[in-house]
Amino acid sequence: MNKAVTYVRVSSREQQEQGNSPAAQKRLLWEFARNNSYNVVKDFDAAESAKGSGRKIFNEMLDYIRKHEIKYLIVEKTDRLTRNFSDYSLIEDLINDHGLTIHCVKEGVALHKGSRSNDKFVFGIRTLMAKNFIDNLKEEVAKGVKEKLRLGEYPAKAPLGYLNAKDPITKKSLIVIDKKNEPLIQTIFNIYATGQHSLKSIIKYVEDLKLTKDLPIGRVNINKSVVAKLLQNPFYVGKFRWEKVLYDGKHEPIVDLKTWEAVQDVLSGKNVNRCKRHNIKPFVYKGVFSCGECKRTITAEIKKQKYVYYRCTKFETVCSQKSVREEIINVEVQKLLDSIRLSENGHAYVVAGLKQSLEEKRATHDKDYEMIVREHSMLKNRLDKMYEDKLDGRVTDDFYDSKYAEYKIRLDDLEERIALHNRADLGYYEFGRKILELSKNAGKLFEKANPNEKRELLHFLLSNSILKEGKPEFTLKQPFFQIAKHSSIDECPAWQGW
Repeated sequence: MNKAVTYVRVSSREQQEQGNSPAAQKRLLWEFARNNSYNVVKDFDAAESAKGSGRKIFNEMLDYIRKHEIKYLIVEKTDRLTRNFSDYSLIEDLINDHGLTIHCVKEGVALHKGSRSNDKFVFGIRTLMAKNFIDNLKEEVAKGVKEKLRLGEYPAKAPLGYLNAKDPITKKSLIVIDKKNEPLIQTIFNIYATGQHSLKSIIKYVEDLKLTKDLPIGRVNINKSVVAKLLQNPFYVGKFRWEKVLYDGKHEPIVDLKTWEAVQDVLSGKNVNRCKRHNIKPFVYKGVFSCGECKRTITAEIKKQKYVYYRCTKFETVCSQKSVREEIINVEVQKLLDSIRLSENGHAYVVAGLKQSLEEKRATHDKDYEMIVREHSMLKNRLDKMYEDKLDGRVTDDFYDSKYAEYKIRLDDLEERIALHNRADLGYYEFGRKILELSKNAGKLFEKANPNEKRELLHFLLSNSILKEGKPEFTLKQPFFQIAKHSSIDECPAWQGW
């Protein structure tokens, strides 16, 4: 009898409640094995998330398959097995090199080395779309940080001289001045602004004044590195930097702007304001490439008032790379965009994969969404009934206030989750649309776009591209890398193994 293993995964308590428990999945897989004469020699249960590769049980299963020459793997469906391209690549290697056959029971699909190109291609597309949906949810959570930045709220631990606290009324996070260490910060800035002290002498000065006796728990002293970073930190004048962008903060400054500017003059050795904004021209390829030799940033410059060149900044390093004319990059970019134009067969396979991915989303993420909406509606009804009871005098004010606060917290959480799913849905649809649009019209879209739109398009297509030896070297993201690899041959075998 053919040896097989089963792989079962449940990623959340909600899925267990919907009948997707490990026991329910296992019964389905064992029934399939009996009906098809497979001998299940081992079950792998992974009650964990599939968002990241390196899952312990998943890797143990792959090692077991290799070591014991297992030729059959039985799973409920595609998204129970893999949701990212790292895991997909490992599975594909086992199929091609080890002769593994994967049975996705609910989907009625068997993937093996001789499978139809359509089945393999759709499997890859569904993996991509599942990963994209998870990425969208992650991005939406990150928007909470962006909202704090927009409001001028620093979304991390406050630096020395400040404390993270809670507003006693709204319970929102805020940053307040640490009165015990405020004199330490002010003294460091005031003394260094004179230009007559080194970092070492400043440390000795504040220690002699015993200004370091109330340092926060975990910091036993200050050193030159701490002081150097402190003197360059705009946080102390009511601003803060996050991912290289300067924001106006809501927190109260400790140092006045005049002293801050004097300190920056001393640090730079010039009488210029180092915080002055630079005028940035919208060069098409700025931020798209790094240097292929030293990995430094590629910057742009105009020569003779009309020719645009891109070159390595060569910051604090020796680099032999020379400048590259924009026209040379333009030619190579056009070749690249031509390479991702889909054949008719390829276009049909992508459409099929997107449609099946949509069905999977409806069966998983949309079900979760419906549960959240039902709970939200139930709590709203409870709140309405309780309000009516309060008006009729059937409940006390204390009981009403207590339950109202409890329900409001839960409703706010559910509304945020509903909003996250809605925004993730929009991102999911947009991602699929862009795959089709760019694989058919990327060259024309690029030609008509303005510099900022061209740069945005390239960021969507590329990652970790470099300039080296006078020409660009591109790295396409998925699925465009595979499209470029196979699209030149308009035959079904060109898509096999995808």
